[in-house]
Amino acid sequence: MAYEKLFEPGRIGTMTIKNRGVMAPMGSNLAGNDGNATERQIKYYQERAKGGIGMIVNEYTGVDDVDSMPSVNYYRVARDHNLAAAEALVDAVHMYDCRIVAQLHHAGSTSNPAYTGRDNIAPSAVPIADGKPVPREMTLEDIKRVQGKFIDAAVRCQKVGYDAVELHGAHGYLLTQFFNRYYNRRTDEYGGSVENRCRFIAEIITGIREKLGPKYPILVRMCGDEMTPIEGFFDLEEGIEIAKYLESLGIDAIDISMGSSRNADANCEPFSYKPGWKKHVAKAYKEALNIPVIATNTIKNPDFAEQLLEEGVCDFVAMGRSQLADPEFMNKAKAGKTNEIRKCIGCLYCRERILGEGLPIRCAVNARTAREIEFPDYRNPVRTKFDGAGRNVAVIGAGPAGMEAARVLALRGYAPVIFDKAEQPGGTLNIADKPPLKDKITDLIDSMVAELNALGVKWRLGEEATVENVRELEADAIGAPKLAGVIVACGAQPVIPNVPGADNPNVVTAEDVITGKAEVGGKVVIIGSGLTGLETAEMLLADGRKVAIVEMLDQIGPGIFGAILNDEMSRIKPFEPDLYPGHALVSIQEGSSDGGQSCTVTVEELVTGKQFDIEADTVIMAAGIKPRTDIVDQFKANFNNVLVAGDARKGGRIATAIREGFETGWIF
Repeated sequence: MAYEKLFEPGRIGTMTIKNRGVMAPMGSNLAGNDGNATERQIKYYQERAKGGIGMIVNEYTGVDDVDSMPSVNYYRVARDHNLAAAEALVDAVHMYDCRIVAQLHHAGSTSNPAYTGRDNIAPSAVPIADGKPVPREMTLEDIKRVQGKFIDAAVRCQKVGYDAVELHGAHGYLLTQFFNRYYNRRTDEYGGSVENRCRFIAEIITGIREKLGPKYPILVRMCGDEMTPIEGFFDLEEGIEIAKYLESLGIDAIDISMGSSRNADANCEPFSYKPGWKKHVAKAYKEALNIPVIATNTIKNPDFAEQLLEEGVCDFVAMGRSQLADPEFMNKAKAGKTNEIRKCIGCLYCRERILGEGLPIRCAVNARTAREIEFPDYRNPVRTKFDGAGRNVAVIGAGPAGMEAARVLALRGYAPVIFDKAEQPGGTLNIADKPPLKDKITDLIDSMVAELNALGVKWRLGEEATVENVRELEADAIGAPKLAGVIVACGAQPVIPNVPGADNPNVVTAEDVITGKAEVGGKVVIIGSGLTGLETAEMLLADGRKVAIVEMLDQIGPGIFGAILNDEMSRIKPFEPDLYPGHALVSIQEGSSDGGQSCTVTVEELVTGKQFDIEADTVIMAAGIKPRTDIVDQFKANFNNVLVAGDARKGGRIATAIREGFETGWIF
């Protein structure tokens, strides 16, 4: 077997697990308002079990619906009315010989008072972050009451068939708040020393053991290093001290995450973080403890998972976003189809939806994630709806939307043919992967191409689609008198603002700069601060250029998720570019007042109406994109069954393109 360590069975307490792959717990916002698992949530987890993962630690599972409500769609085992749905979830996962663990959770001061109608409770009256509600310090009566809820929840979990429970002591939630000296300022037996700060969880563990006996596995998740430079947050050394004490209490495994309530990037990293950047933390725990260690490490592929196990970094590799991107990760690895694994690109779209928008989880590169119930197994030949009978479908464009549409069509039994005037597939992904630290986009292209090649999809690269060469497919159609139809996914073109001087020879597009087609002078003005504009700025600043960024909206990076924007700006700001949010481009004139620069850019401050000039050698347009409607109209005028996807329909992002490509292939 190619991955001997990864597919070696393992044990946690009395529990045997078929391999060393663990789906890490991630909030999904898929539960019902009553806390019950929904059919959508059940299918989401079952899809990962079906994909070959050895164990699933499901998302945080509420033990309390009175003082702990971090979100509306918060999965819970807080009451007996949650049992039936929880059992259905467990049964669906067990069907595929996959173990499932409930991650028992209390939000503490991260709860939302708007949902509970009560003050939050916490070890001490310390808000989780600046500007957040000040919680009420827990009384001894509160402590006993909440401990009882953890114990009762564990009993419910055992009753419905959960293989184990995990106590969630990471990421700033209640158990962590007791561990952490910043949040726990108590002077009684629950504060001060490590033993005292662990007393709250210790009494929960004792209570569970008394109810369920010594053999029912109990895991604890904690941050190995909170990586937060604030007094009271623990580092690696103190974290290991806490873990050793937990081990002495008889827990069966430790599940190592990273970060804190004030450093979420260490837990769910942006694309710029390299896989393995935090493996030294997990390895330190592995060397210090005698119980199994589960650890996340930004795992994108099975080769790295195998490497971590070979190096003794951990006993089980925890994979979160990798399971969102491709639930078949483990099955493909076992079958030797590693190149077909759809890999996470670190874009944080999943985190953006959950934390930024309060919406159910989704994945930018996998349109079926958390939508499995809407899109059942389209590869099932019994379903006649998914029998394309070998009929040809012309797919115009080899970008993410076109490739994804072709993949779904091929799985449904059609014979898609992809046209693209470029010599290589990928479309605008071949631009998106050029800025620094964007190599994961290249991996996405490669995996999508590998999937299509495995399905036998036909490529006609270096050939621009025309009405004539698409009509030629009618004669080649197998088992059908004519072409089944056309999917237009030809992408979009850059927007050039309609201002005087926009046709100046020193005006270029960000696309041409990123791909190296355009020469750039020493002093640059970039119009637009979307991600493309900022990544262009990052490249040029690192190359020693002087850069000014002009943005019409009132902040730099409009629409970019905060974690990604902060990550990007952390690399831009040290170069001290000139930033002009809330300014509109007025005109571009050749030459400058002193004759030193190639052109003068006039901008207007929108609040005051004041205009002023910025001198530049090059003006770069990063003001967005617009669909190529001429191409769309051409095919709609000549063919009956024409669907449009991706940027050809409306400018968007990778997530939009892949979703629309999938949906277009589905409904065709």
